[in-house]
Amino acid sequence: MKTHLPVRRRPAGGHRAFGFYPRLTRRRLLQALVAASAGFSRPGFWAEALTLTPAVGQGPFYPLPQNIPLDKDNDLVKLNDSLTSATGIVTYVRGRVLDRSGHPVRGALVELWQADAAGQYLYSTQGVRNPAMDPNFAGFGQYLTGSTGEFLFRTIKPGLYPSRARHLHWGITLPGQTRRTTTQTGWREVALDAQGHRAPMQSENDGLFGSIQDRAQLDSILLQFSRVPGSSAGEEQAVWDYVSGFTPLEPSYPEPGGLVVRGERLANRRFRITFRAQAGYSYEVYGNPAMGALSWAALPFALNEASQPDRNLHTAGTTGRLDLYVQTPPERSFYFVAFRLPGANLGTP
Repeated sequence: MKTHLPVRRRPAGGHRAFGFYPRLTRRRLLQALVAASAGFSRPGFWAEALTLTPAVGQGPFYPLPQNIPLDKDNDLVKLNDSLTSATGIVTYVRGRVLDRSGHPVRGALVELWQADAAGQYLYSTQGVRNPAMDPNFAGFGQYLTGSTGEFLFRTIKPGLYPSRARHLHWGITLPGQTRRTTTQTGWREVALDAQGHRAPMQSENDGLFGSIQDRAQLDSILLQFSRVPGSSAGEEQAVWDYVSGFTPLEPSYPEPGGLVVRGERLANRRFRITFRAQAGYSYEVYGNPAMGALSWAALPFALNEASQPDRNLHTAGTTGRLDLYVQTPPERSFYFVAFRLPGANLGTP
C-alpha cells in the first residue's frame, strides 16, 4: 500500500516549510490535515493578495486513455503496487484550489502529468505507455479536493529535455464544469544539465513562460522549492495555490459531488456496491468515505462479480440500479462514490 505523507500548514504570514514524516498511517494523516485546516477554511482568506493563475496550453503529452494507470492517485513515485520507487529526486507539491475570492473549492479534480527524471513522458500512441519512460514512474496522477480545497502530490523532479525549462503540467476541472483548465508551473532555479553545466533552457528564457505578459501571474507559477527538513535523500517541496477565475457550480445529483455506499461482502472476497445511477453520469469509487474526497486512490472495480477489476471509472448508459465490484475492502465499512456530470472531463484529452 502506498504511503502518503502529511504536511504542516502554513501560518497566516505566508508559506511555511512543511515536514514529511514516514511511517504515518492514513488515519493519522487525516487527523493531521483536519486539525491543521482551521486557518484555511475562512472565506476570502488572503483574498486581497490573490493573483489569478494564468491558463497555459495543455501541450502535446497529456496521456491517452490507455496510458493512464489503473491505480491513479496522488503518488507518482510508485506505480500500482510496485515496491520499487521511480528514479529521481522525490518532490512534494501541496496547495489549494481557490476561487477568485479566496474561497476553497471542494470537489475540484486536480491532474498532474510530467516527464520522468530522464525527460520522458508517459504519453504513447503505440502501447500502454512510452517504453522509454522509467517503468516505475506513474507519470500521471489525480486528486479530488475536499472542503478545504487542498491537494497534495508526491512525485519526482522532472528531467530536462530540449526546448523547455523544467516544468509540471496541471489540469483543473471545477465542479459543474465539463472541461479542464490547464496551466504549468516551473522552478526558480539555475538548472544544470547531466554534466553539471548550466542548461540552455531556464525558466527566464523559456518561450512558454515568456509568453505570459502579466508579471504577477508569471511569478505565481514559478515555484521556489526547498529541501525537506531532515531528508537525507535531498527531497524537495513547494507550496502552490491555484486561483481560478471561474465560479464553481456544485452538482446537485444525488447530493453535492458524491454519495456514501455500504460495501456488501461476497463469497469471493469481493465487495458489491449498489446505488441508483443516472444515465450519462460517470462514477469513481474511493475506499474511505471520510477520505474519499481527498482522493488517495480511485479504486479499480469490475461491472460483474466474475470479472477481474479492470477500470476505475464508469459512465452509466441507463438510469437505474448499478452494481460495482471492488476487491479492496473499505476502511470504515462504506465507500465514497464520486460522480461527474454528463460530458465532463474524465481524465482523457
